[in-house]
Amino acid sequence: MKDWSGKELCFECAGKLGANINIGRKIKGRCHRCHSEQTLFKVTDMPVVPVAGEDVCEECGHPIGTHAASCRRSELKVLLNERQELIGLLEEEGVYRSEEPLAEQFRQLLQKVRNGRRS
Repeated sequence: MKDWSGKELCFECAGKLGANINIGRKIKGRCHRCHSEQTLFKVTDMPVVPVAGEDVCEECGHPIGTHAASCRRSELKVLLNERQELIGLLEEEGVYRSEEPLAEQFRQLLQKVRNGRRS
């Protein structure tokens, strides 16, 4: 899991991750994990695994649904990977055109398939 040591987290996020924090050093700002504006504490140490029962991404430590963009499980990353796979499929068929929207290219390809079935 991501090591949040040295980062500033809110008390709630630190507790969910089981992180040790420096409670004597408070600052106001945006939590690096949940991104809410509040009082933050510097993380001094992290456990190897999160506190049992917490639904967090094991890779980036963010709550499920609020992943960092760099996380393999983030929605943005998943969509980009799927987009690349779709482009690969079109390239395999020799019909990929980078200047046209993917949806339109698949619409045309499906139309050709449908017309071929009717013949």
